[in-house]
Amino acid sequence: MSTTIPPPPSPPIDFDGFSGSSANSSSASSRILANKVQNAISLNTTTPSFASALTALSTLQTPTKIDARSIRTAIEQDALHQAKCLEAEMQRLVGIVKEMRSGIKNVVAIAEGVKDSVREVVPHDNNQSTDHFEEEKKLAELLANAFQERNEARIRNESIKEFMDKFDLSDSDSSILENYNFENILDPSNEGGQSIKNGLAFLDALKRVSKTRRELSSSFDSPMTNPDHGEGIVSSTSSAATAKLGPASAMRMVENLASKQDLAFERLYHFLHSQLDLSHASVAHVRTSSSAEPQPIMKTQDGMDDTLLHPFIKQSIVVLHQVPAYYEHTLELIATSRRAEVTRKFLLALTSGYEGMSPIEMKAHDPVNYVGDMLAFVFRTMSVESELAKGLFIDEENGTNEVSEQDNTGMTASAVLNDIISGVARPLRSRLSQVISSLARRPDDDIGDNVGGVHDEEAGTARTRLASLYSICGLLLFYHSAMEKAVKKLEPTSSAENMLEGATDRPTNQLVQSLIDCISEGANAYAASLKVYVATLESLALTSNTSQASVASETVLRLCQVRSASPGYGIDSDGILEETHNLLALELLCDTVMEPVLPFCLELEDAVAMKIALNAMKKIGLEGNCASKWDAIISEKEQIMIDAEIASDTKNVLEDCGLAQIQNAMERMEAVYVEGMTATSHPGLSEDSTQKAITAFYAILYDPPIPSYGNIKDPVLRKYARNKVAGNITAVYTKTYELIK
Repeated sequence: MSTTIPPPPSPPIDFDGFSGSSANSSSASSRILANKVQNAISLNTTTPSFASALTALSTLQTPTKIDARSIRTAIEQDALHQAKCLEAEMQRLVGIVKEMRSGIKNVVAIAEGVKDSVREVVPHDNNQSTDHFEEEKKLAELLANAFQERNEARIRNESIKEFMDKFDLSDSDSSILENYNFENILDPSNEGGQSIKNGLAFLDALKRVSKTRRELSSSFDSPMTNPDHGEGIVSSTSSAATAKLGPASAMRMVENLASKQDLAFERLYHFLHSQLDLSHASVAHVRTSSSAEPQPIMKTQDGMDDTLLHPFIKQSIVVLHQVPAYYEHTLELIATSRRAEVTRKFLLALTSGYEGMSPIEMKAHDPVNYVGDMLAFVFRTMSVESELAKGLFIDEENGTNEVSEQDNTGMTASAVLNDIISGVARPLRSRLSQVISSLARRPDDDIGDNVGGVHDEEAGTARTRLASLYSICGLLLFYHSAMEKAVKKLEPTSSAENMLEGATDRPTNQLVQSLIDCISEGANAYAASLKVYVATLESLALTSNTSQASVASETVLRLCQVRSASPGYGIDSDGILEETHNLLALELLCDTVMEPVLPFCLELEDAVAMKIALNAMKKIGLEGNCASKWDAIISEKEQIMIDAEIASDTKNVLEDCGLAQIQNAMERMEAVYVEGMTATSHPGLSEDSTQKAITAFYAILYDPPIPSYGNIKDPVLRKYARNKVAGNITAVYTKTYELIK
């Protein structure tokens, strides 16, 4: 098909420019130029044809002068090209239409043939037509029933298939549940091999069986089943399709799953008991005395530690929680066995040493190190056991506390840890109490009444015992806080929320409770020992040839050093009574020492010593009101002592410079002065006596004998004392000068 493209319109030709009139030649030239300018200005450069023309001009091989003719030529060439493309497309569409037309003719021919065949088959007799319609109706009903039964059978088949896919065990799971025998599962040489894979597949199969049983039970308990209408539990779309899939089939499946699951859990239960050697754990003898003979609890010393850390054992214990009876019994036996092992390790560490360490009881002569080593060993043991107890409850694959959140078996990780560590609580408590009572006892209680007097080192010994008691209390506070945090990490989320809400029914760990009791006992012993020490300051000062203030100051400084070096006094511990905190507070130390000692501060050195002790307590956290109270009292007493010393030093300086006799004479004259009395007539104020005193005073002005007050540590007070002495001497000289002037 060809298409004729009309030529583009020619631009208007201005015939006025070709006029033969010579008179109008200049005006015609002006009009032609104006028209060209007007056409150039009104030219639309945004049209597609103009853009195509410019593109065509840019692609020309030879340089061409661009003018109106060249642009019109390019536009015509582009229009011719577009027309040829349109002609090719129209020819292609015509070919497609011809093919469709031939196909339609074939369909029409086939339809005509079917129409003729139908006309030949259908009878034209009315009676025969009625009989045929009845037969067709019956046939249609039969076909409808057949189609309905087929649909119901398909729906039933899909329901059964869906049910079996959801609740039935696969062949591999069924086989491994029935035949797995834990062969070489704990062999170190097979780590990461096929044995581990089979074991983990066995545990996964148990998890799937338990999940399937729960879902199946929930399906029976749900309102999907209506026995009155015979509906099944899988699909409610068709009662006929689900009536035959009733509870009986599902119950048989549940019984089959339960049988396989129970046998598998029983094998897993006996396997764990044999590998962890729990057969003797229920009757294991837990030693609480270092003299008892060791009992064979495990085949190797740390056998259970290594076994419990095995990934398959940890996963097995987590999976076993689905059978509460097996799970609780296993946890109880593990806790009992671990308690015996932990107690054995502790007693070995005390008496014989453990893991290459020297026996802890070898340091019994040093109470602080002895208590510190015992608490450090117990804390390390508790940290290890807390991780083991946590591993019994946490599914490492999912990272969740699956046991405590899904099942309430009465056993938690904190309860298992409490049972494990309870064997150490009593021997540790007895030894701590023994150390505290021995430090709280006075030295003369141990040597009898026949000793006449105290030895020279009693003050130092009493100070050391008191500092040791204070240091032990700090250690107990520190390890109590650390153990309390370790226990809280094992508590489930619900328990933590109850604690935040103020619940107090949370069970207390026996070891933590033992430390709380020891802290209370140590605080009471420290407070009592401090009061006894202050009461005996007089005798201690006599034996050490120092003042009571010096002995008390040294004791306070020693206790401040102990408190600043101990990490336990900077921690807010939960569970400690407020009364116990008050006994160990700096306010009690300050009030107990300052009140009886300050009345006996008779020297300036004593006041300075007590002020140094007060400043040391202020640096480590003494409460502001208490510090201000005693600071004011000490400063007032110190001022009184300084004034008395200034008066004494002023008198001594006046005697050295010769003005003392003049001052005494002037004081006597003022006492008996009457009107008309002259100074030269009074004894001691004669002209010779006055001249000698003034001459002696002038002689010492180059090096005045004013004391330096090196015993005063405060530079401000020291300067004040020197200036005060100088001022007093100046006042005496001024009075003398006024008298003789």
